[in-house]
Amino acid sequence: MEQNTTEPAIEVLGPITAAVDGDRVQLGGPRPKAVLAALVLARGDLVTEEQIIDAVWEERLPGKPRQALHTYVADLRRALEPRRGARQTPSVLLRHAGGYRLAVSQDAVDSARFVNLVRAAAHARVEGRPDEALAHADRALRLWHGPAYADLNGLRFVQAESGRLAELRSTAREIRIAALLAQGAHHLTLADSEELTAEAPLRESGWALRAQVLYRCGRQAEAVAVLGSARRVLREELGVSPGPELARITERVLAHDPTLSWPAAFG
Repeated sequence: MEQNTTEPAIEVLGPITAAVDGDRVQLGGPRPKAVLAALVLARGDLVTEEQIIDAVWEERLPGKPRQALHTYVADLRRALEPRRGARQTPSVLLRHAGGYRLAVSQDAVDSARFVNLVRAAAHARVEGRPDEALAHADRALRLWHGPAYADLNGLRFVQAESGRLAELRSTAREIRIAALLAQGAHHLTLADSEELTAEAPLRESGWALRAQVLYRCGRQAEAVAVLGSARRVLREELGVSPGPELARITERVLAHDPTLSWPAAFG
């Protein structure tokens, strides 16, 4: 019998899902999804059974955790390789020396594609290519369907990665706003810039962009008010004064700096 070589597509930027040849497969409940998430986070490296059990169950271990883990692994293998014969060796979820490894390419996991697209968008921004930066940022943001690892938001082992991906999503949104500003499409960014500062209020770069958007739209008084809100949030939440980026944009807004107006350099 021919070995099945179809690689599953795995999504973690929202509820955890998987598809084979475009068809969604059933992964089961939160526990098997947590097993899959632990393997995704390892990025192809081996994860021991002990590490998976600690991540998935934390302090709430079942009576026979290894047996439960083996059952979930078997279920995941059937889901991720639906055409694999009973006697064929698994090619996606592999067993090695007391642990497991997820053998898929980076392109198979949406979070890996997202990170690469954000890097490409950031590089295009540094190089002064707004059209390219916008295209990469848009592709990256379209991968999201909710909070990362949304099914597992109560488990500690995904929290750091979820936070990292959320920060990168904010970065992608900032790159998109900056690219649209560079193209003279500032009116299209009003709502997005406001939403960004509401969702990530501790990012000074987001506040700076929102002030620039408002100024570009002829709303200087609102830009000044937004910068005041930024200073207040930073003081109340972090006990700090604005950094150099916010200080510079404040000076430029108050001075009617002509470089804030369209056309302006991208960066």
